[in-house]
Amino acid sequence: MRNTILANRLADIAAMAFSGESLNLRKLSDKYGVSSKTIRRDFERLDSVIERCPETGDYKLSQSRGMYNEEDLIRLISNIGFKKALPTKVAKFLRSFINDSVSECYHFLEQPLEADFISSLHSTFETAIKSRLIVSFIYKDKPRLVSPYLLVYSHGSWYLAALSEGTLKTFSLARIKFVSMQKEQFDYDPAVVDKIKEQDTIWFGQPIFNITLEVSKDIAFYFERKALLPKQKIIEKRKDGSLLISSSAWSYNQIASIVQYWIPNIRVISPCELDTYIRNNLSSWLDTTSSKTESVLS
Repeated sequence: MRNTILANRLADIAAMAFSGESLNLRKLSDKYGVSSKTIRRDFERLDSVIERCPETGDYKLSQSRGMYNEEDLIRLISNIGFKKALPTKVAKFLRSFINDSVSECYHFLEQPLEADFISSLHSTFETAIKSRLIVSFIYKDKPRLVSPYLLVYSHGSWYLAALSEGTLKTFSLARIKFVSMQKEQFDYDPAVVDKIKEQDTIWFGQPIFNITLEVSKDIAFYFERKALLPKQKIIEKRKDGSLLISSSAWSYNQIASIVQYWIPNIRVISPCELDTYIRNNLSSWLDTTSSKTESVLS
């Protein structure tokens, strides 16, 4: 199961603050194996619940609103997308975790973070989204002019969901360069936000095609435990333990990498074009690898 690193770390830091601990920049940087700049950004994200102590330079639970209640912490956990990862009801789990009655039973694994420079983009896009300002930038060596709507976190990476020439698209923050906010505002449409939040994918603006897959009994458990494919549905569970699964995708690239990961325990039944696409990918990889191997050996 992939837990978002940012959500894990923010939840952990928030829990420490609510339990009365002093938050030291250097110690937290060492604990999570990230830079001090990353922890400082975490503090900025949590500025509604923590504040800097002038005497020590450390951070602690903010006293500006008096005592924070349980609902505040639940709202924070929900907003950073960590709610569904908790094993029990949010309030019950957090209460037990903060009071140390169950904290020793849990360990949150970390994953590599994107480059630190992406953080500077967050504040720029936050301002643009709030102010409804058009933004220009270079993306994949092409100039873009977009109307930004949401910053989206998916599978360990940040994306900007924006309208580009009237089409809803996502842009990887790691590929965005030379960002500039324009003075011109765009006509904000709340329906666009609803559309983004209704999706379980970052793929927008392309026709959907349906897929049928056969999954062997050896890996069926993983697909039953959690939807690994976009819009996944189990059509049939066969007597031998194998599964017949349906899915929908916006691009061959979106689904091919997942299917390739589970080979040889998964088979594309339809469409045949997707099966051909994956076979060509594998053949190309084998040819390239073989050529390089022969070149090294010769």
